Order: sequence, then C-alpha cells, then structure tokens
Amino acid sequence: MLRDISPAERPTPFGTVPPVTEPALWGLRRSLLDLTDKLHLARPAIRAYELVLAAKSDLLDRSGREGDGLQLPPARLRAQAGPRHADAGYFLRSGRRHAELIRELLEEAGSPIEELEAILDWGCGCGRILRHWKPLRQTRVLGCDINPKMVEWCNENLPFADVDANDLSPPFPYSGSSFELVYALSVITHLPEDLQHAWIGDCFRVLKPKGYLLFSTLGEHYLSLKRLTEGERKAFSNGEVVVLYEDSPGTSLCSAYHPPAYVREKLAADFDAVSFRPAAEDGRHDIYLFQKPA
Repeated sequence: MLRDISPAERPTPFGTVPPVTEPALWGLRRSLLDLTDKLHLARPAIRAYELVLAAKSDLLDRSGREGDGLQLPPARLRAQAGPRHADAGYFLRSGRRHAELIRELLEEAGSPIEELEAILDWGCGCGRILRHWKPLRQTRVLGCDINPKMVEWCNENLPFADVDANDLSPPFPYSGSSFELVYALSVITHLPEDLQHAWIGDCFRVLKPKGYLLFSTLGEHYLSLKRLTEGERKAFSNGEVVVLYEDSPGTSLCSAYHPPAYVREKLAADFDAVSFRPAAEDGRHDIYLFQKPA
C-alpha cells in the first residue's frame, strides 16, 4: 500500500520531487496493465494480487461470523469481488450502504422493496449486498453469478436466498416476467458493449411489466481522474461507450465507461428512466433506475 505523499514538493539530493497524483498513479497502472495484457499475463496477475490481499485479510480477521448471524465469506472470495472487498469491514459496510441506496431509490419511486414479490441480484458474488435482504419476509430473494464457487458459498450460507449460476452470455436461468426488480452493481462496468446490450435485453425479458432495473456505470466522474487516454476521452465526450481490455470480459480488468446519454438513449432505450444519481456509489459510479413499461 502506498503512503500518502505531501502536496509540497520534497527536496532530495537530486532536486525536488513533485507530488504523486492519482492520475499519475493510474497512468503507471495503465501502462503495466497494457504490458501484462500484451503478454497474456493480465489474468494470472490479477489472481495473484487477489491472493495476496486475501492472505493479508485472513491475518487481520479471524471472526468468521458477523453480528447479523451470517457467515462472512472467506477473504479469497471477497477479493475476487473487488480488491477493496478483501477487507471484511469494507465488504460489510459497502454492502449495507448499497442495500440502503437500493431501498431509498425504490421508495422514492413509490415501490418499497418490502412490497415486491421477487427481486434478483445479478452478479451477486459472495452476497455482499444479498446478505442485507435477510429481514425481508414477503419478498423472494434470488441471486446469480458466473463464479460457481461464489454461487455455492451463497447457497450454503445465505439460506433466505436462492442463488443460481449463469454464463458469461445470456440468457438468465429464469422464465419471462419473473421479477419486480433486477439490480446489478459493478456488473455492466466489466462487460464489452455487445454483452451489455444482450444482458440488458434479457433483463427486460425477466422483468414483469412496470418492474425496475437498477445498475451502476463508470461515468463522467472518471474523466476528471484522467484514467482514459486523450482518444478515449474524446470518444466518451462524443457519446460513445469506451471499453478497456474487452478481451477479458467479466473480470475486473475489463472496464466500461458510459456517457449518461448513451445509457439512456441506447443501452436502456426500451425502458422508462426513473432516476439518476451521478457518482452515487462510493462517490464514483453512476446509479440508474429504469422501469419496464406496463
């Protein structure tokens, strides 16, 4: 983990060293990712990084079971859901915060989650958000994920939910008009453009009329972080979706950046827009709520 560097330039025997900014760090990371991708080492490198984070977390956390009475997923599974999730505290806090955000957006739309018959956590991982629906009594809670080990863990440790495996490509393993809500946080963000459209189309299929689709994207906030090249930023500004490392779909390496107009007018064009929260997830991801027409 890098230490914070003072904004002031530091004197050294070789002169002064300017502060290291987030864009500069990202530029270095991007260069390393490009190199490992060309050498076909990107996926092994990511898996190795996840294992290191998991080992560190295991040394710091031995509690296993949390205050809600549910088992905590092993660190190696949490790390696969995202590097920060290897930390048990962050995993629980972020899941609770996002469950509260989903609840809040539905209430604003006039459809409290307690009144829904069936909801689907698409890309549920090892239950980061799913575990927080345990108090729901009248709502059937389902999840799905492409990682069979996470699916197995959820079914063994989250008895109030039914979790299924899905493939990288649609369809969902569910019949049409099955759900009043499908939500997906940090899922669309890791798919190439063709799979994004295919999956959103299948969300339309499995949602009941007037059902809700909620998902997150990487939006305009990321332009300020200068994580894209000049050409990629130009494409984004022209209303195009930008996908990095699309040859690694469904992994944290593949990253998609969506202009809001593209989401509304192309990706979710068959839905009615309900609400939009820019940079609402961790102050970074944009959150959209759409509704299937009656």
